[in-house]
Amino acid sequence: MSDGRAARSVGVGVGVVEDVFDGTGALVLRAWHVLRAVVTGRLDVRETLRLVDEALIDAALTAFLGSILIGGIVGLQGLGYLTRYFATEVFGWAAAVSGFRDVGPLLLAFALAARVGTKNTAQVATLAARERVDALCALGLDPHVVVTTPRTVAVVVAAVIMYPLSAFVIIAVAFVFAAVLGGQSIAVSAWSVVSYVHATVLWEGLLRLALFSTLIGLCTTHAGLSLWQRGDASAAAIGGAVYRGSVLSLTGVVVVNLAASWFGGTG
Repeated sequence: MSDGRAARSVGVGVGVVEDVFDGTGALVLRAWHVLRAVVTGRLDVRETLRLVDEALIDAALTAFLGSILIGGIVGLQGLGYLTRYFATEVFGWAAAVSGFRDVGPLLLAFALAARVGTKNTAQVATLAARERVDALCALGLDPHVVVTTPRTVAVVVAAVIMYPLSAFVIIAVAFVFAAVLGGQSIAVSAWSVVSYVHATVLWEGLLRLALFSTLIGLCTTHAGLSLWQRGDASAAAIGGAVYRGSVLSLTGVVVVNLAASWFGGTG
């Protein structure tokens, strides 16, 4: 009895590992197709711009409200160090590093995954369910070029556009909270940013966000196209694809953020 349960447990574990490796290989292959389509000039610019517009409309409000909340949290956390260590000169630096490199990109990635990513998966899964992907193949078109590439590039472009505004809102709200609740001078906080924050912090945050958004675009379109590969067109399958796309993209963002924080240093 126990041997049978152990065997089933081992089988499930092996299956999970196989799914992880298969999914990783599929994502790498899709990333290669996207890169090749962009480099060779096969990107549909008009479709990409339309998707960028949709992504900005869908995620802008969520990112803005989230930036306000995160800015308040950064300000409240910084107040503890202000009162304990009298670190008035470095408060602005700490808030800027958090907004530009750490919390800001991660917040935007979550907003894009929640709003744009789920919509991506639902639309691609619906295309697969209605045999539109088969129609593209019948016309001699590559689904990776027509479906995956514009959506992945659109997520990246939308993220890059929203990045400066989101980071600015985070540090501005943090400065206001620290000034109102802790008496921290906004001028001193701004001077700290100018004096201590290097330009590399901005580029690191932008690079993180580009990686996050690329991963979101690849994971969500992969989850949608998986229905086409399996030939499952049921409503339950579409819902399952949306769920898998969300989990896969959010998990990937967290793992990549952990790796970036581990190797990126303290800035």
